[in-house]
Amino acid sequence: MKTTISFKNRELAGIANTLGQFKLKGKASLGRSTLIRKLANKQEEYVSDRVGIQQKYFEADKDGNLKTLDDGSEKLIPKPELADEKDPSKLGKDSESNLNSDMNELSDDLANIDFSEYSARFKGLKASLDDYPYELDKEDAIVYERVYDQLEQAFAKDSKEEQ
Repeated sequence: MKTTISFKNRELAGIANTLGQFKLKGKASLGRSTLIRKLANKQEEYVSDRVGIQQKYFEADKDGNLKTLDDGSEKLIPKPELADEKDPSKLGKDSESNLNSDMNELSDDLANIDFSEYSARFKGLKASLDDYPYELDKEDAIVYERVYDQLEQAFAKDSKEEQ
């Protein structure tokens, strides 16, 4: 039986960075480290997918690396057929709109993380988050809520399936 948690692609890096700052011990720390590693793997997939989308709109070299303008701006070079007629260093309006739509869709896609084989570690993480003694604010509180809610839902679903 698979146990999964899900986060939006755009949340991955922030969650991993914030989790790394939580003060945890034992299984909770192991669970956090495992989750951070899995988040990092999903982040790599997300970045790769972003580059794939960009390659549809911008020029790339033979190795697939996106080309940038020589002016030092790191601005990507649009494919000639998608460039703006008046300013070929920019995408045309339709292409820019399509690119933004594709990127937003990818950012909102869910990254599903399977943790079936590490269930004890994730239970330890959830247990530590149950009674986390430190005050959290701003981004830390939001990450705490997102991770806790996902773990709570996953374990609630897991216990229902066992019955």
